[in-house]
Amino acid sequence: DLAGSECAKSAGMGEKETAGRERERKNINQSLLTLGRVISLLKSNQTHPGKVQERIPYRDSKLTRLLSESLGGRSKTVIVATVSPSVLAVEETTSTLQYAQSAQGIQNKPVAQSYLKMNADGRPGTAGGSSGGGAGINIEQWQEMEARLAYLEAQAGEAKAA
Repeated sequence: DLAGSECAKSAGMGEKETAGRERERKNINQSLLTLGRVISLLKSNQTHPGKVQERIPYRDSKLTRLLSESLGGRSKTVIVATVSPSVLAVEETTSTLQYAQSAQGIQNKPVAQSYLKMNADGRPGTAGGSSGGGAGINIEQWQEMEARLAYLEAQAGEAKAA
C-alpha cells in the first residue's frame, strides 16, 4: 500500500474529510496498480521479443498516461526509490523496492532532439533543413538570443543590488 492508508485511522479527521481522503487513497492505489501492470507488461514484452506483444495500458490511469514517455518511451529515465530506515515501515520499504526492482529492466530508446540543425552542406541552418520558414533557428539567431539573455541577467543582477 503506497497511498498512505496506514495513517488513515490515526489522522483523526472528520467524516467528510475522511471520505474525501479515502477516495483519494483509492484513486492513488488504482493508479499505482496500473503502473505495476504497465511495468510488468513492458518488461515481459522486452524479455520475450518473439512473443505477441500485449497492449500496454498507458491510458488506464492519469499517472501512467503522464509517465508513458518515461516508461518504455523515448526519454532517459531515472527512478529514485525513497525508503525509510524505520522498522515500522518495513512493508512500505519492501513494496517500494519491489517497484524499483521491477522497473529496473525496462529499456528505453532515448532520442536527442535539438532545435539547431545542420544543412545538407554542413552549415548551420534551420530545423527543417531549408533556409526559409523552418521551426528551428540559425547560429546568428542563437548567438543573439544568448547575448540578450546575458544582458537581461546583468540587468536583473543590477536591479537586485539596487
